[in-house]
Order: sequence, then C-alpha cells, then structure tokens
Amino acid sequence: MAITRYWRSRWWAETLKPKAQQIAAHPRAEGFVFFLELAGITLFPIPVALILVALVTAAPRKWFRFALSASVGSIIGSIILYLIGSLFFQSIGEKLIHLYGASEKWMSLTDKFDGHFGITFILVAGMTTGFMRIACIAAGFSGLNPILFIMLLAISRSVRFVAECGSIKYVGDRVQTFPKHYYKYGVIGVGVLVLVTLAILTFIN
Repeated sequence: MAITRYWRSRWWAETLKPKAQQIAAHPRAEGFVFFLELAGITLFPIPVALILVALVTAAPRKWFRFALSASVGSIIGSIILYLIGSLFFQSIGEKLIHLYGASEKWMSLTDKFDGHFGITFILVAGMTTGFMRIACIAAGFSGLNPILFIMLLAISRSVRFVAECGSIKYVGDRVQTFPKHYYKYGVIGVGVLVLVTLAILTFIN
C-alpha cells in the first residue's frame, strides 16, 4: 500500500498535473477517462479521482463530459463483473476475489443480497471503487435481477461522478491544495446520504 501511495503521489506531481491542460484539451480526453475507469473497476487500482481533479481543473467546461465518461466506463466494468459472478465464477470470479483480497469476506457479502438489502448494498457500494468490485461479483453470483442491478448502478455511479466533478468545477484550483483523502471521503459521504434517502424512498414505494 505504501508503494501504491508513493506511485500515486509521484505520478500526480511529476506527470499528470503538469500535462493536465494538454490531456484535457485532447479530443479523446473523455475516452481516456472512460478506459481508465473501466480498467480501474475491473482489474487494478487506478487513481481516477486524482485524474478527474487534474482534468476538470484544467478544463472546467468539460466537467459533465468527464463525469459521464467515468460513469459509463464504471457501469460497463461493473456489468462485466456481474456477468463473471453469474456465469464464470469458478473460472474467473474466484481468482478476482483473491486478487481483490476479499476471500475472507466473500460469504458475508453474498448473504447481504438476501431479501431487499441487496438494493441498498449496491447503492452504497456504488459510491466506492474497491468495495464496488466485489459487490458486483456478489450480485451476479447471488442472481440479483440484472435490470435492477443496472438501474442501481446508473444511479449510484452517476451520482458519485457528477457530484465529484461538479464539486471540482465549483471549487476550482483550490481543490488541488485540499488533503485528497478528506476531499474523497467528503464526496463519498454526501453521496451516501443521497443514496440512503433514495433507498428509503424505494422501500416506502
């Protein structure tokens, strides 16, 4: 973990931040965000939050397009994980669970999809990255309705990235001086409150 944090901070300071304006101005910048989030949600950790800070700060007029690209990439990646959990669990799913370091928590996670709690679980997990990976596999493995799953994904991931990119645009250059972990968990906290409200309304209706 220390190596990962070092790589992220060094990469941010030496590579991404100085070139953010050039990357954001590229006509395929949104595709860049899409593929990074797709890879980050399915394979290995990529600091997409830091990338969005740099890109939205460099090109604030593109904030919604960056949010949309990240949301779509995340949703497609999550659907892939759902299909792995549903159709290819023994051949691929178990290996991914081990890769994500969630082997000990697997059984307790699948139990959460009994009854209606799976809906709230996906909504809340959708505000995270690491937790979302294992939740998608568990949803597929447990047979959560695929249409419902995609709807929950669309809500949670869109809320997260729209809130994140919108906040960056609103704050502007000052966001680069904020402690990054406080900013990240602040956005997640607001998003969780919104999603819990949506979940309550869902149960009431």
